[in-house]
Amino acid sequence: MRLVAFLQYIALVIGSIGMIAGQFFGLAKGFNLGVFVAGAGFAIAGIDALVTRRMCFRPSDDVYENYGGTPAVIVGLMVLVVGAGMIGAAYLLDNDHWHSTASYLLRRPAPLLAVGGLFLIGFGVLMMLNPQGRSSWVWRILVYLPRSLVGLLVVAAGIAVIGLGAWEWREPQGYRAFVKTLPQRLDQLRF
Repeated sequence: MRLVAFLQYIALVIGSIGMIAGQFFGLAKGFNLGVFVAGAGFAIAGIDALVTRRMCFRPSDDVYENYGGTPAVIVGLMVLVVGAGMIGAAYLLDNDHWHSTASYLLRRPAPLLAVGGLFLIGFGVLMMLNPQGRSSWVWRILVYLPRSLVGLLVVAAGIAVIGLGAWEWREPQGYRAFVKTLPQRLDQLRF
């Protein structure tokens, strides 16, 4: 087993145990430390994927070789963002700023929309890639083409979500008015 993968898994397990123990025994600092350690495990995995350009959480060097390169970098960036978010959440929990930050993000969700849009774009691009290199016409027609079309739709949805985030950032009143009328518009689309 690779040493870096061992450290990634150990950090995730210890962090999870710390969160469960902190919640069970009522230790707030223990829970915060568990979130931090698990976030550090994710961050180490993301950095590993970015540096090696191979898939993260690989127990050995010859696993997931088909997914090396661009798919590994995309997954590594996503895992790194999750780890950084968990580390940031642990910081906010430890300094008692979690509730104020969460209420602010509920009022002004532009950063969450932007990150969600980037994740959707990453998922869509991963759906459009063909890392296994299968090239038979049956595979392309029955699997790759529908998956690529769905991936293209997911990328378009990610771009739209980023656009919503930018709109909320620049014109919060217009965005709120749109969000208030959105359920009525969706009800009109039903048959």
